[in-house]
Amino acid sequence: MELDFIKLSPLGNTTVFLRGEAARDAHAALLCEAMDYDHLAAEQAGFLVAPHTGEALLRVEMAGGEFCGNATLSAAALAAAEGAASPFFVECSGAAAPLHAEARHLGAGRWLARVEMPQAHELRRLSLERESLGATALGGAATCVALSGITHLVVEAADLSAAGYDEMLAFLMREAKADAYGVVPFERMGCDRFRIRPYVAVPSAKSRVFERACGSGSLALALAEGSADKRIAVEQPGGTLFVERGVRLFLEGEVLISCRGKVELAGVAR
Repeated sequence: MELDFIKLSPLGNTTVFLRGEAARDAHAALLCEAMDYDHLAAEQAGFLVAPHTGEALLRVEMAGGEFCGNATLSAAALAAAEGAASPFFVECSGAAAPLHAEARHLGAGRWLARVEMPQAHELRRLSLERESLGATALGGAATCVALSGITHLVVEAADLSAAGYDEMLAFLMREAKADAYGVVPFERMGCDRFRIRPYVAVPSAKSRVFERACGSGSLALALAEGSADKRIAVEQPGGTLFVERGVRLFLEGEVLISCRGKVELAGVAR
């Protein structure tokens, strides 16, 4: 079946949005196919669907039904590019309510987007000392940060091996049940500045990706660090995201709208 697509890049975390009539139970398979190398070669994907509330301009449903900070940033950039005057509201799967958003055009398809993040979260400190992590020489504690639809394991570590990431992911999946999981090792780079290399798994989409940028992972780090009433910078392979933690939570970063068109995917139109 033929569907419209928009490909965006929030700091290199390539994101595809699909538009068109498709059965809801076919969305996950279509999104997985759209992400693959032979099609649109993206790290993540979501369907643009009608908002659940009248105040939101658009809604993104991610492949695993999870919340995604960078997809929400991308939705804000897309809404502004399609004529929305800031501020406005967007919705994302995994978030219980519409989210305040704004975006400013930077030129050449680039937008600086700022979006509210869901407030709901739960923090748990987990001990690593008794864990059998053969490839991961870590001690002490990590923080399990449960957000809407995705749970991250935040741990202070540098140069974690690929096997170490998978061990930490397996540990997290034993400790928590979620639509999606992330491993977020971090380094301190100075006052209110951190560096991460995020690894995200969405079991229903059968995907495991070293993301070039992760919005929810950056938010999880801010929450784990207790950075109240602060703005922190989170460096990652694709660039720097900013998290503001105060009365409300906000994520800010650049988004490139790179291309639009039609993609041919398997499936049956509704």
